[in-house]
Amino acid sequence: MSDQSERGNLSKAWYQKVLHDWDIDRLLTDLESRIQERYRQNSKKDLLLGLLCGYSLTKISQDLYRDNAGVRVGLSNIYRDIETLTAEPDNSVRSSNLIYILERHGYRRGVAASSTESASIPHNLPSPTYTEFIGREADMKKLLERLSPMHGAHMITVHGIGGVGKTALVLAAAYVCLEASNKNSSDAPKFDAIIFTSAKQQELIPDMILQRQQGQRNLREIFRVITNALSDSTIIQSPPNDQFDRVRQSLSKQRTLLIVDNMETIEDRDEVIEFLYNLPICVKVVITTRERIALLPISLRNLPLNDGLQLIQQQAEEKGITIQDEDSSLLYKRTGGIPLAIVYALGQVSSGYSLNSVLEQLTSATGDVARFCFEQSVQGMKGQPPHKLLMSLAIFPDSPIQAAVAEVAGLTSAPDSVSKGLVRLQQLSLVNLNPETKRYEMLSLTREYALAQLAAYPDFEKEARKRWVKWYLDFAYSYGGEDWEKWIHYDRLEEEEGNLRTVLYWCKNQDHYAEVRDLWLLLNHYANLYAYWDDRLDWLQWLIEQSERRGEWSSLVKFMIRKTWLLIRECSPESLKEADEILRRAWVLRDHADSCVQADLAESMARLQIRQKDYKDARHWLTVEEKLVIEANLEERQHIRYFIPVLYHRAEIFYSEGEYFLTKKLFQEVMKSAEKINWHRVINSAQNWLADIAIEQGDRDEAQRLLIQGLTVAESSNNKRRLARYQRSFARWEKKWGSQQKACQLSTKAINSFKHLGMTRDAQEIQTLLDSP
Repeated sequence: MSDQSERGNLSKAWYQKVLHDWDIDRLLTDLESRIQERYRQNSKKDLLLGLLCGYSLTKISQDLYRDNAGVRVGLSNIYRDIETLTAEPDNSVRSSNLIYILERHGYRRGVAASSTESASIPHNLPSPTYTEFIGREADMKKLLERLSPMHGAHMITVHGIGGVGKTALVLAAAYVCLEASNKNSSDAPKFDAIIFTSAKQQELIPDMILQRQQGQRNLREIFRVITNALSDSTIIQSPPNDQFDRVRQSLSKQRTLLIVDNMETIEDRDEVIEFLYNLPICVKVVITTRERIALLPISLRNLPLNDGLQLIQQQAEEKGITIQDEDSSLLYKRTGGIPLAIVYALGQVSSGYSLNSVLEQLTSATGDVARFCFEQSVQGMKGQPPHKLLMSLAIFPDSPIQAAVAEVAGLTSAPDSVSKGLVRLQQLSLVNLNPETKRYEMLSLTREYALAQLAAYPDFEKEARKRWVKWYLDFAYSYGGEDWEKWIHYDRLEEEEGNLRTVLYWCKNQDHYAEVRDLWLLLNHYANLYAYWDDRLDWLQWLIEQSERRGEWSSLVKFMIRKTWLLIRECSPESLKEADEILRRAWVLRDHADSCVQADLAESMARLQIRQKDYKDARHWLTVEEKLVIEANLEERQHIRYFIPVLYHRAEIFYSEGEYFLTKKLFQEVMKSAEKINWHRVINSAQNWLADIAIEQGDRDEAQRLLIQGLTVAESSNNKRRLARYQRSFARWEKKWGSQQKACQLSTKAINSFKHLGMTRDAQEIQTLLDSP
């Protein structure tokens, strides 16, 4: 029988069924006796099953050759069929490499049926230090997938800062593979040997950083561990120049998982990586390192909150500690979810230290946790651009963009140093670039350490803080101000809100009044209309006090106006009384302000009188405001900007008096003027008033059209005050012409928004509407 005629007699599907899909353990029981009786016959099927059952290919071949010379061709054709199945080159499959080739293509090796117990595969894994591995489900799944023979990965890296749990994850995965290999069960990857090597130089234990005396810190020591794990003394006994080939040969005999822990502390890293890179494909290599290596990386960061809290409870129970939920949350926050820091902290508590003292020590730059996690990475970069960038990054409480970090670090004139420095920090897992936001993120524990580093360099910190404040002043100048000029850029302010507020507080604590003054004047409109900072009244009171103490009367008048704007909007009897007192005093100081500020002051007087329903006095102040705007002789856009409030508040008075024809005419004029300068907030507000007029006049369709159109704009603008007013108007429309249920829902939303904004009278008025029949 020729090779050509025999090749393909057994279908590819049958081979796949035997080699991969069938449960080999079940087959063994059913087929052992039949295989033993018939493997001498010319049956490729039985021959192949014999191989899968673990029989010696050499013995089968010898028996076949002795008893039936004709079987030789059949045996040869098994190899040819396997070549067809696996797409291996012709005549490449032999008895010496058959098992290796099958396993390389994902086919599992069977276990002899006579075995009553599973034999343990050789390994040298250290004992786990935990009773249950917590968290990292996605990372564990990814690692096990890449360890599978079906995955093309040969070398895998797990990287992250010290203490983040790289070794723990890899060992947990290795134990899953060990159990699967020993029991020939589960879908986890299976190996014939698992070898663990570590170059770790120190361990963090509750009382100290323990220096390790042993460790595989060079290629020779890694060879020694492999020798011991595989019980192959020929490796070490070989001449040094031959040991590399000996190791490769020894490892090629079985599927091996080789773990190289703490790659960053290995002395001859280039040689080790070259060795690992050139290992046979049947060897899976997993490297843990603090530095990123472009070898199919798995990046570990801090544990998410739930996993972190679960780890805290586990460690507390194991150590016999009772910890309250509030303390658990505080510990998670202070450790930043770094597993090693959590374990260390609870170890300290179990040793008798108070939780408060342990939490304080965690953030110390000279403490054990900081030294273990960061000192080795940072030591070699001090005084260099990466170190300056690390300290500068720590100044930002929220993740900054690259331009801000470069400015604060004083490296804007050296863009290459900035790029390389940030790459280095990412390689060391000290920072992370968020691919979506393009901002540099830092774990809280890393930031505390970097802040301590910053304090150790006071001259650098002083200059860095100056650059930090200046950068945000320039930023606010570009994107802040009134919304009639720059409203479309407020989303940029929102992105930096946390950093902006931190700058304000830092300048206040340092008594840098001028910086707070300038920054607040740029942010005031955003803080009041879009961000709704709950501390804005406190800020304005502080600025009033500071400007008065310094005799800055022009600034004092501005801050008085801005504070009364909020008090009038609140519209409670107490707030209106306080606003009246402030405005009367500000009017006395008006000559210290320019015409535009005086016009704003007159407008505030008018707004106050409207809220107090004194329309005669309100009209007087609007006339004063109009005169001031005309006398200011402003350029056209500025003139329109300052004249619109006069028209707006006159229309508001007419509405309160029931003069809807005049109200409508004035608000239409307001919209026309606002469109000329793109003052979209005022356009949206005037449209709301026109909808209210349509409701009062019974124009159902016009009111609905205006409300739908205006509500859409209000929802997209993030102006909660405008949105609440549209919801109030729509509730009135629904109550009059639509659904009582919808009217109730809209009223409730509006009430909640008004209460959140401190607009007590508006909330009461809509509640009255809701309660009315």
